[in-house]
Order: sequence, then structure tokens, then C-alpha cells
Amino acid sequence: MHVLTWQYICLWRPTQVFIWTTLGQCQDVTQHPEISWRYVSQSAEMNCSHNKDISHTQMYWFRQRPGETMTLVVYTVVGGQPDYGGVPQTKYSAIKENTESGALTVKDLQLEDSAVYFCVHCDSGGGAEAYFGGGTKLTVLVKVLPPSTKECRNQKDGPRKKTIVCVASGFYPDHVSVKWKIDGIKATSGVATDNAALQEGGYYRITSRLKVSGEDWFTLYKNFTCIVEMSNKKSLCPVCCSVQLENGTTES
Repeated sequence: MHVLTWQYICLWRPTQVFIWTTLGQCQDVTQHPEISWRYVSQSAEMNCSHNKDISHTQMYWFRQRPGETMTLVVYTVVGGQPDYGGVPQTKYSAIKENTESGALTVKDLQLEDSAVYFCVHCDSGGGAEAYFGGGTKLTVLVKVLPPSTKECRNQKDGPRKKTIVCVASGFYPDHVSVKWKIDGIKATSGVATDNAALQEGGYYRITSRLKVSGEDWFTLYKNFTCIVEMSNKKSLCPVCCSVQLENGTTES
């Protein structure tokens, strides 16, 4: 965890410019969870608390994507409304109901929401210190893409194969395995997965494809599930994303 000192005073709105001058260590701010694994269209909630005095009523949430600098998401204060600046409020929801704690929810997750989210507590009395939490690493792992429009243009094309694509990204380290299930049964044919995960910045990405018959693709309520498993079983249970088919349409 970090304690940062502003050159002047803590910023009051997300649109203001701020400068940090010193960096140190602090155990006064706690964020949980430290790691959050979710898949596309879900929501992710993260919480932050501090043990500073009651004057620390302000809280800020920052997002830092791999290879990028921090971006301020929202400013909150006890008794006031969250200020999201130019960030769409439909994407984030922040609450601060008491001095000691607050929470941020990232909604309708997409792959680009993978980032480390930091909370910052600041003294509302004009003090110069801002206390950073250790961060919550949010990883949006899996996205399943339906066959292309070209592949599905003719429902009566018989044996022609349809390709379903599963993309897992934003994970670290690179030890992953990918498998497919059709109606809960492991698929043993038609599966093609990258030989190794590809590095993107400080994280990895892997793609797997499942080829199915036109008959299977257009079968009502048939389920195709991509399952990505990490080697670190302590921090992540198998993560999956399923596609439910209905007359050739999909719902993630």
C-alpha cells in the first residue's frame, strides 16, 4: 500500500489537475478483494476501508490498465453525490455511506475493463496527504464469439461447419488450459487452441476455436461452453462463459 503527498492539497473534483511529489509505504488503507476474476457482462464490486481519523471523508477511485498511467474514475465524499467527471455513470457505481469505507462497482464488464483499481483516502480538512490502497486487480477473462454472419447465412447448408471463438485475455501468469463442452459434455473434436498464450504488455491472451455442424449450431437451446482454467488453483476456480443458442442467435 502507498501513501502519496499532493504538491498542494487533495483534488476536489475528477477534472482537476494534481501532482504527486513523494511516495512511501502505508498500512492504513485496505482494499478487498485483492484479485477479482470475472467474465464478460458480469459486474465486479471492490471495497475499500481505512483506519485514519474521521477527517478523511474523501475517497477517489483510479483505474490503471496494463502499460497505462492511472485514470481517475470517480470522486466520492460522505454525504455527497459521486462525481464521475466525464466517465459514463452507467459503467460505474460508487458509494460512500460512512467515513471509514466505500465501494466501487464496475458494470457490464468487457475485456477492456481488465485493470488494477486503486482507492485513495484524503483529508477533507485541507491536509496534503493521500493514502492509497494496495489495489484490486480485475481480470475479465473470457469472451465467446458466435460464428460469422457469412458462416450462418444459410440455415439449410447441411454439413458446413460453424466456428465459435473463445478469447481469454488479461491474465497472468501464462499457465492456462482451455476446453469446450457441448450441452455439458466435453468436446473431443473440432477444437483448435493456440499452442501458447501470447503476451500483451504485462498480461497474456489465448484464443480457442470450436467447429460444430450447422445442425448443432441451429439446434434450439443448445449450449456451447468455453472453460478456461488457471494453474493457480488457490486464487481461481475454473472460469467459464457459455453461449446459449436460439435459432442461430446467441445470448452471453
